[in-house]
Amino acid sequence: MIYIKSASDNPYFNTASEEYILENFNKFINTDGDNTEDIFMLWRNVPCVYLGVNQNAYAEINLDYAEKNNIKIVRRLSGGGCVYQDMGNINFSFFSNASGENILNFEYYTKPVINALKNLGIEAELKGRNDLLINGVKISGNAQCVYNSKISPGTKRILHHGTVLFDADMTKLSQVLNADEEKIKSKSIKSVRSRVANVADCLPEDKKIAAGQFKDYLEDYIVSENNCKIYNFTEEDIKNIQYLTDNYYCTSKFIYGTNLKYSFRNKKYYNFGTVEICFNVNNAEIKDAKIYGDFFGESDIKELEEFLNGLPHDNKIIKESLYNNFDKSEKNISRFIKGCDIEKFAELFV
Repeated sequence: MIYIKSASDNPYFNTASEEYILENFNKFINTDGDNTEDIFMLWRNVPCVYLGVNQNAYAEINLDYAEKNNIKIVRRLSGGGCVYQDMGNINFSFFSNASGENILNFEYYTKPVINALKNLGIEAELKGRNDLLINGVKISGNAQCVYNSKISPGTKRILHHGTVLFDADMTKLSQVLNADEEKIKSKSIKSVRSRVANVADCLPEDKKIAAGQFKDYLEDYIVSENNCKIYNFTEEDIKNIQYLTDNYYCTSKFIYGTNLKYSFRNKKYYNFGTVEICFNVNNAEIKDAKIYGDFFGESDIKELEEFLNGLPHDNKIIKESLYNNFDKSEKNISRFIKGCDIEKFAELFV
C-alpha cells in the first residue's frame, strides 16, 4: 500500500486530489506487473460542508449561516449525505482497482480505522449502510464511488472515503446543516440525519489527545500495520491538482449543479413590509420569479422579476448583478420595494 502525505487543509484542493489520484496514479504497479497498488491518504479541512454528488445545496445547507461563518460549500465525487467538517475532523481516503470484492464493501475499508480506534481503547463498529458507531452514536460517515477513467477508457477505480468526528464544532455542525425545508421543494437525494458524537469525548482519560495528534496516530498506525510506502506530492502533482481545483471544484457550476430542478420560496418580515419571493430552478437558472408582499413601491415589480429570470441561483452572483444594475439613483432597488436595499433583498435567496 502507498501512503500519500498531504499537508493541505483546503477542501477544494483535497477533493481535487482524490480525482487526480484516481486518474493518474496507476504509476504504482505491484511487483507482479499487473494490479495497481492500493493508496491511502489522510487529510483535514478548514470549516466546510461536503455535499454528496447528487445533492442540492439549497435543500441541505443553511447557506446564510455558512456565509456569515465563513464555511465553504464543497461537492465531492461520491454519493451519500451532507456532512460538516472542520479541523476537528480527520478524513481518510482509500483508492483501489475496482473488483467484485471491494465495490460497496464498506467493511473492507473501515476495518483499519476500527482497529486503530480499538488500539486506543475504543470499541467502534460498522452499522447500517455506511456509519461507524461508538455506543450506538455515529462518529464516522463513509461513502464510495466507482470512477471511470477519462483518459484510460475501460479503467475503473474505487474511491472509498470517510470522515471521523474527533473534536468537531457541534454547534456549527447543527446550525449549518439545518436547512429550512419549507423554503425549497427538491427532488434531489436528502441526507439522513443521525445522532453524532466526537471521538475525543470517548477516549479514556489516560489517552486524551488533540485532533492533530489523532491524525498523526492514525497515520503511524495504518502505515505500520500495512507496511506502507510513503509518497509526497511533487511540484508537478501540486500544479496539476491546483489547476483542477481552480477550474472545476471551486466553480459554482460544479458546487451548485447544472441539472438540478427544484422550487424555492422564502418570506421575510422587514420594518418596511413583508417580502416573499417564489421561483423555479431549471438547468441552474431562475425561472418564473414572482415577488409578493405588503410593501410599497413606485415602479412595477414585474421589471425586477424579469431581471431575476435567467440568473443562476447563486447568492453572490445575484448580489453582484443587482449592484451592477440597480445601485444607481435612477434605478435603485428601493423604487420597487420602498425602504429595501440590495443586501436585504439578497437575503431572500438563501
